[in-house]
Amino acid sequence: MPQPTNQPNIPPRRRRARADSGMKARTMFCVAVFIIAGFGLLIYQLYALQLRDAELYRTEAVTQQMKDITLPALRGSIYSVNGKLLAKSNTVWNIVADPSSIAKSGATEAQLRTAAQGLADLLGDGTTADALYEILTAKNASGTPYQYRMLAKGVEKPVADAIVSYADTYRMEPEKNGTTGKRILYLSTEQASTRSYPYGEFLASVLGFCNSDGEGAYGLEKYYNETLAGTPGRSVAETDVNGNALASGQSDLHEAIDGNDLYLTIDENVQAIVEQYLTEAMNTFTVHGRGSAIVMNVKTGAILAMASIEQFDPNDPYKITDAKMTAILDKEEIDAEDIDWLEGRLGEKAVKDIIADGKISRDKTVDEDGNEVASEYTQLQGMMREAQWKNKNITELYMPGSVFKLITASAGLDSGIMSTSQTFYCGGSLTVNEGSELWEHTYRCANGEVHYEQDMAGALNHSCNLWFIQAAETLKPQIFYDYIQAFGFTQPTGIDLPNETRWTSVYNAEQMAEVDTNLYTAAFGQNESITPMQMATAVAAIANGGYLVTPHVVDKITDQNGNVVQEIGTNTRRQVISESASETIRQIMEFEVGDGTQGGGGNAYVAGYRIGGKSGTSEQLNMDRRADGDYKKVASFAAVLPANDPEILVYVMLDDPNNARTDYSSILAAPVVGNIISEIAPYLGIATDGIDRSQTTVKVPN
Repeated sequence: MPQPTNQPNIPPRRRRARADSGMKARTMFCVAVFIIAGFGLLIYQLYALQLRDAELYRTEAVTQQMKDITLPALRGSIYSVNGKLLAKSNTVWNIVADPSSIAKSGATEAQLRTAAQGLADLLGDGTTADALYEILTAKNASGTPYQYRMLAKGVEKPVADAIVSYADTYRMEPEKNGTTGKRILYLSTEQASTRSYPYGEFLASVLGFCNSDGEGAYGLEKYYNETLAGTPGRSVAETDVNGNALASGQSDLHEAIDGNDLYLTIDENVQAIVEQYLTEAMNTFTVHGRGSAIVMNVKTGAILAMASIEQFDPNDPYKITDAKMTAILDKEEIDAEDIDWLEGRLGEKAVKDIIADGKISRDKTVDEDGNEVASEYTQLQGMMREAQWKNKNITELYMPGSVFKLITASAGLDSGIMSTSQTFYCGGSLTVNEGSELWEHTYRCANGEVHYEQDMAGALNHSCNLWFIQAAETLKPQIFYDYIQAFGFTQPTGIDLPNETRWTSVYNAEQMAEVDTNLYTAAFGQNESITPMQMATAVAAIANGGYLVTPHVVDKITDQNGNVVQEIGTNTRRQVISESASETIRQIMEFEVGDGTQGGGGNAYVAGYRIGGKSGTSEQLNMDRRADGDYKKVASFAAVLPANDPEILVYVMLDDPNNARTDYSSILAAPVVGNIISEIAPYLGIATDGIDRSQTTVKVPN
């Protein structure tokens, strides 16, 4: 018997109608929700496109529709004082590929590889077709083709034109019925420039070079980089879908402003003579360390010549030009003599630590902290490159030796504490602090020579250490140090070249007062570590009437139309000594050179010219000793002429000469100065003493 239910007794038809009605309601609801959601999404998208991300899409649209090209400025040139072109920029072209457009063309791999081979043939620089194919099809990490890839850099215009023409004619299919097949290669060109130096190694340490980005990396190229670089321009134009500029489209062009030109104080003829004789001396005396030479106008500070050995070729700056350096790098076993030579030439005591086992490893290593360290080969190679790039006249220190006695004598005269008639006794040796708790030390003149009682002129001529020790003791530390500062030994010279060292080692007054040996050794130039440029500038001040001038290499800056933008001119920093003191020291310096018949500076004499000079032989106390047990030496000589009214200074420094019969700078450096003067003095028109024997030269002793 059926069980009763609570449901009403509804006919089946009505039940079906009610069910259909509910289904329709649910359907309508879903449709409504879908429509509302769709409209909501549409409204959100419109909001995102037109409001929230409007600027982003506007920028992307402009990027796709506009072609924005940077127009490089042509780097300024560098000229000698006589207008000789020393550095110039040449216009070249970069070839740029658009892999994204190439991918859209639908070209097959075979077609692209054939195209790559054609490009390789046109370039002719050794780039393989496989390498070019990789560039044409380059993709990022997510697999999306790049829009910009450099295909070739620095090609000449005929090659660039040939490549662009090839890209335009290379199509998917050959020409049919007056139409061409779809384009495959999407290439364009960019104007660029390369830097070249017509005379190679000539004046390299002064000129410097540019890096791969065209920016100055060393020398004048670095110091005057902003002046030479100019201001890049910009070209913006509407383009079609293929990136070609529309003839009727909008465009905006801002021309590049080319860099300014430098006209140097360097005279290329004087520079060539200086480099010739400095190189000859380096080879003749087997100089292990540096070779430096400076020719300077003593009144204006203009540098007529500046040489620093080693040289390098700025057209290929990363190539090590010194044959001995490259030979050592290629050796399997490095002996102690090679290490000693490298430390002297590189100015780096770290050489011994790098190749302590006598071998140069080419494998990378790991330090104590787990960091990867470059191989010994790479480290040495880097040190060699740095050594040849440096202008050692301004970047490296040395002890000047007896040339510094000019400073001590000038301080004594100008201060009024001493006169030229001031005498001190030289018995060949002088012991200080004898029997005292302080450090006892015995000083000697060279080879134990005895000069007896002598005045200032005799002391300078004989380069008597003991006279100058007593002179400094008479001056007292504070006055002596005041003159050291005034002559510029505690600060850079301010020359317009980069990387001039700001660090010098000079004892101050307090240190000289506390330890008298600091005072004594400073008096004869064996305690100061300075640069050759500082020494040359100080001697120029002594010779020109007492005025310390700022040395400079650039004479003027001009624009591309030849208009003078800036003239450097003379910058007198201060007067250090009186003109009367200057004249007196010049007379003593001329007495040292004399007529060439006496010792000392006589080897710098050139017949017909009044020359004043001072030699200096210093010991490198901070370096390992030579094989004979003696200290390594630095031989230098400074000369001014004409001695009665000096115009130029000639300064030469040879660091650690070997294979010579003597260590004396009067034998090593003075003849080099004489050789230079014998050629540049007639060329510069410097007056003789009435006897025209300017062709007489002083030969470097072998």
